[in-house]
Amino acid sequence: MKVLVTGADGLLGSSLVRELLEHGHSTRVLVQPASKSPTLKGLALERICANLPEDEAVLRAAVTGCDGVFHCAAITNQRAPAQLTWRINCEGAQKILDACLQAGVSKLVFVGSASSFQFGPIDRPGNESGGFPREYRGVTYMESKHKAMGLVLDCVRQNGLNAVVVCPTFMIGPYDAWPSSGELIRQFISRRLRTVTGGGRNFAHPRDVARAMVAALERGRSGECYILGGVNLTYMDFFTKVARIAGLTPPRIVLPRAVVLAGGSAGSLYERISGKRALINLNLARLSLLGTYYSPAKAIKELGLAQTPIDIAIEESIRSLKEYGHL
Repeated sequence: MKVLVTGADGLLGSSLVRELLEHGHSTRVLVQPASKSPTLKGLALERICANLPEDEAVLRAAVTGCDGVFHCAAITNQRAPAQLTWRINCEGAQKILDACLQAGVSKLVFVGSASSFQFGPIDRPGNESGGFPREYRGVTYMESKHKAMGLVLDCVRQNGLNAVVVCPTFMIGPYDAWPSSGELIRQFISRRLRTVTGGGRNFAHPRDVARAMVAALERGRSGECYILGGVNLTYMDFFTKVARIAGLTPPRIVLPRAVVLAGGSAGSLYERISGKRALINLNLARLSLLGTYYSPAKAIKELGLAQTPIDIAIEESIRSLKEYGHL
């Protein structure tokens, strides 16, 4: 097929384009004009530069002639300005939908977020049947991705677009050039942290997610959502693995909730007064206390989602952080 990938130079997109090339698909990528895209160097890709959602004519041209479109581009940084996040994540999604309809694209694979569904405890993780978590109300990234997912599903119902929504959990792995999710590991290693918060989450390898996305293009059911996840771990268990792999002393203390919130409040105050970024603010502190666990059972059954061991994902993430000069 001829396919288009937006956000192709990000953590997920960089793995996705490699999977598409391995499957023999002719791959066109849409990246920001200012991006140097170090993770795409040497790949046989057709490159188009555009800013979403402003460059509508370029976007329409990029979509034209493509059998499939993968929309990965999004603002994932929770410290990004809210207006920018809404514009890219929602307006950008709408522009992609409009372009796909106009060009008669055979299938759209849209990257949502597992955070659009209610998480559960580690012994009863959430799935695609859950509603939007009340804990995420007011959190710009989560709300914007949830709204964007709704735009896609509305377009399927109302306009007949053939589209699948894939919803990755927290991805750890290679090609993290900026870094994105690898910042969690970078902070732990560079600061030699000995304490963790009481929360946890689901961790996935981006290569597993990418392969499931290719499967979604081939056999994913239109209008369906698939949580693309891996293993559920508390932060204590996760960072103990990171420490072992990095050759560091593992964390010993789970910080009390009151201490975490107090530190977050102090960080928010510091940010307001200084205009500089604190290591943690109140919003991040609250999120760090949540156990956001999910089940990828549906994607394993229908898309053959692989489950790469988390140790391999951590090793590749650390190697990537070193390769791109972050460690």
